[in-house]
Amino acid sequence: MSDHLTQELLAEILSRLPVKSILICRCVSKTWYSLITNPSFIDYHLKKTAARNSGLLFFRYSTRELVWPFKENVRYLLYPDESFPANPVEELDCPFKGIKRMVNIVGSCNGVFCLSDDVYGKYTERAALWNPSVRKIVNIPCPNFMFTSYGPYIPSLGFGFDSTTDDYKLVRIVYSHFNFGEIRPLVEIYSLRSRGWRKVDNNLKYVITARSTSAFLNGACHWVANKLFYGPGVCDAIVSFSLGEEAFGEMEVPDCLVKKYQFVDVAVFDGSLLLVASFKLTGEGCFTVWMMKEYGVPGSWTKLFDIPDFKSHLKWIRKLVAFRQSGKVLLAKLFGQLVFYDPKTEEIFDTKIWGDAHSFYLDTFVESLVLLNETDEFKEVEASEDNGASEILEKVASSSNS
Repeated sequence: MSDHLTQELLAEILSRLPVKSILICRCVSKTWYSLITNPSFIDYHLKKTAARNSGLLFFRYSTRELVWPFKENVRYLLYPDESFPANPVEELDCPFKGIKRMVNIVGSCNGVFCLSDDVYGKYTERAALWNPSVRKIVNIPCPNFMFTSYGPYIPSLGFGFDSTTDDYKLVRIVYSHFNFGEIRPLVEIYSLRSRGWRKVDNNLKYVITARSTSAFLNGACHWVANKLFYGPGVCDAIVSFSLGEEAFGEMEVPDCLVKKYQFVDVAVFDGSLLLVASFKLTGEGCFTVWMMKEYGVPGSWTKLFDIPDFKSHLKWIRKLVAFRQSGKVLLAKLFGQLVFYDPKTEEIFDTKIWGDAHSFYLDTFVESLVLLNETDEFKEVEASEDNGASEILEKVASSSNS
């Protein structure tokens, strides 16, 4: 049957299938294998995927045993969007083999997660790109600026996709502990296309908060930054780095957030930048969320909601995990309780999930074939001239309906 299909029609049919089914289809014949692994088809499939919702959520969290040796348990789960936090459909293997502790999710783009083993202040300099859909990992080589050669430093990372060069990039900004103020930070970029790091000249005048979160939007990575290395409070501005132009920019933040809070994170929701601030320097536990309605326009900052600390059930909110389409917000409390919050009614709903407050991560799961042609510890499927099409397509149909 497949012999009578044109390449264009076959590509159209295959692009509508789930990734698991497409991976099975590689075994039909060398022709199908060649089509599916072609970069043009991978890009075409990604465009199709972007136009539809997988209906799945990617969720990561970490717990720790209360008895020696206090073993950490990290879980990576896929949930149906409509049922979260109940009924996970799949648990994914730990992406870093041999590492049982939590790793940092720098960011995700087009189904690819950038991971960094730099949590808990470790100087491991180990990073990787991971696509759980195709079970592939690309290890990122060691950067130029490392502890062994330069001594103590403070790093910040950002990850995204450069559409001008069709390339995935990891940005690394490093401040030396010893000669800060005398030299500018070292900025280097890893490119998936070139498979290497290169230094980038910079005129950065701000200090990005140590190991702060980053947010990718409009082709740029964003961080919260300060004018001084030390001092009370955080957040003088938002620093951006364009992956295409490879240049820094800055954005003003609302005056009421400048040097008023102990913690300020940057995030993205519904195509807009967010600022999430918690724990005022005055000792109040207020938690506040602001949205930049028009990108790059300081006057468009709008407060979405405040969570005051004087109401007992709203105390100790530490992290905004995700916004839900229902209007509720998923929040992590300081001591590890994961809750839903309704800004309209100010009600809290317990998810019954507990973990490390910093470990909670939730995002829409994007199925993609990016990294499919990369080699790693997972065995590649070899094509065969014997197409066995009926058996393969039967498996595909079963997979598609499950």
